[in-house]
Amino acid sequence: MRGAVIGLAFLAAACGGPKTTDDPAAQNVIDAASKGTPAAVAAGTCADKPDWVPIYKEAKIISCTSGDVAVTGKRSGTVIYTDFATPSSILTWSKQQAMASGLALSIEDGKSFSAAQGDARTLRVMAESGTARTNVTVNWGVKN
Repeated sequence: MRGAVIGLAFLAAACGGPKTTDDPAAQNVIDAASKGTPAAVAAGTCADKPDWVPIYKEAKIISCTSGDVAVTGKRSGTVIYTDFATPSSILTWSKQQAMASGLALSIEDGKSFSAAQGDARTLRVMAESGTARTNVTVNWGVKN
């Protein structure tokens, strides 16, 4: 049944329809599909995210993307999520997870931090207050 509802939502979006769901990830897929992006690409997946990339415990994933970057020789990705925890709580926890996985803190500004293990692994976590939730963006890279 849910597949049929999503299918109808895709069809409505393709016809220039209005917002069709309260699920931000599904709405992103619908919006992208209406512009010709295949649903599988728009939906993204966190399956390629390395275990050392921290995602807060009650996160609601909005988007996951990843791919190989020929210029740098790295595989990189971005995870966007929301959570009810404060930005400082998420950043503190994420830093602890990064350090526990062997990354060294390189830059910190109160709203984000960057950490790395030489040029083998890189991480950047940004968190800011949203309307009712904290918006978090996590960028990662790992040498192929």
